[in-house]
Amino acid sequence: MKLWQKISLKLKLTLLFGLIFTGMLSGFSYILYREFSNLQSEEFDTTLYNYAIDVAESLDIDSYGEVEFDPDIIKLNEKILPFALGTSYISVLDINGKVIARSSNSTDEHIVPLTEAKLTRVLKKGASYDVLNFKGTPHRAIDYLLPVLKIDSPLILQISVPMTNIVNMNKNLLRFFLTSVPIMMLISALIGYFFVGRALQPMLEIINKTKKIEINKLEERVPVPEAKDEIWLLADTINHLLSRLQESFESQERFIQDASHQLKTPLAIIKGELELFRAEPRNEKETAQFFESMSQEINFLVKLTNDLLILARVDSGANSLTISRSRLDEIVLTQVSRLTKLAYQKKISIQLDFDSFEHASEEALSIKCDPDLLGVLFYNLIENAIKYSPESSTITVAGKNEEESLIVVVSDEGEGIREDQLNKIFDRFFRIEGSFKRAMGSGLGLAICKVVADAIGAQLWAENNREKGTSFYFKVKKS
Repeated sequence: MKLWQKISLKLKLTLLFGLIFTGMLSGFSYILYREFSNLQSEEFDTTLYNYAIDVAESLDIDSYGEVEFDPDIIKLNEKILPFALGTSYISVLDINGKVIARSSNSTDEHIVPLTEAKLTRVLKKGASYDVLNFKGTPHRAIDYLLPVLKIDSPLILQISVPMTNIVNMNKNLLRFFLTSVPIMMLISALIGYFFVGRALQPMLEIINKTKKIEINKLEERVPVPEAKDEIWLLADTINHLLSRLQESFESQERFIQDASHQLKTPLAIIKGELELFRAEPRNEKETAQFFESMSQEINFLVKLTNDLLILARVDSGANSLTISRSRLDEIVLTQVSRLTKLAYQKKISIQLDFDSFEHASEEALSIKCDPDLLGVLFYNLIENAIKYSPESSTITVAGKNEEESLIVVVSDEGEGIREDQLNKIFDRFFRIEGSFKRAMGSGLGLAICKVVADAIGAQLWAENNREKGTSFYFKVKKS
């Protein structure tokens, strides 16, 4: 078993092909040999039977009731094939097995005893066959019923002839098979080894290409054959694996770039303000302003760090999500209650319109999601609406229960978004022109909303309202 494990796949397939071919060829040769031998035996028996008929016709009874051979019996030996001259041993027996007459070359050694079963078979079918060995040579014997003799008791004509020709033919055929089958096996093994190598060539190309793919070349792919066979499936699987690895590495690189890019600015501000504060003595008012500024920057860093961690978690794949069935309306209401205080500070009212959800069953309102991340999505959407809405305005959070989907719409009464920027607001670190003056942010809130929606198979998009403000639509299929 250990030796088999060390053998290459190419050699294993060749050996397997050789064993199957050898088994089939050997079986075919055996069947062909048996059929040919049976056919030769049948032809030999037919010839022997015809020979017995000719001999029977040459027999006669003299005036004393004794059986005599025709003088032309030797000529019969000459003309009946495949029995050579003088090799036929002819005897006439009565039903008791007593020899009545025989040819000059026949002895008791050439006579097969006449048993009761054989006599019954001869009387019923007219002939019976046996095999005997004489001086190491197999002979075929026929017991033939003599219907031509006009005597009261039936007589049996027994003829023994050598089977030299048929034995030699069978030996030659067996020798041919024993010689040709190994040669065919060798030739088939060589041909099989060649074609197995050709069949495995695409796999070798895949292996060589895979060895050359490094971390900085994950965009490369292994060659995929045209025929959609097992090798095609292997190449396609490897390419999918490379795609997932590329996405994973790109996610890590993106996280590092995002973190370094966003953390640099607030850290530089904190460092600069610390150096200014240490440069000269400060009064109590300046100290309070300094700590207030530090507190804002630290809060910004905390929020930025949390956002980056959420992005990294979602980018790492579905395995990082905690999927469970949760009610969509409860998740939304929880986030509304958390943001009520912030809205109150800007004198903004949050209006709920969940009438469409009132008559829906709990199962209809439950979806498969990560409830924590989905809560972050609605928190960001509602917080974003509060930031960019004027004071004393209204934010509407509405739910719609459709036949196959659930929709949550967050609408504000702000200035709206330019049409050319609607497709960009979900990009990371993208901020609308002029938004820096109105609200502080990193540009990651809507990006997080988008990746969370994509992670649970939902849709998220924004549209400008007809009169004023913007509406964000979250649509998810019922599950």
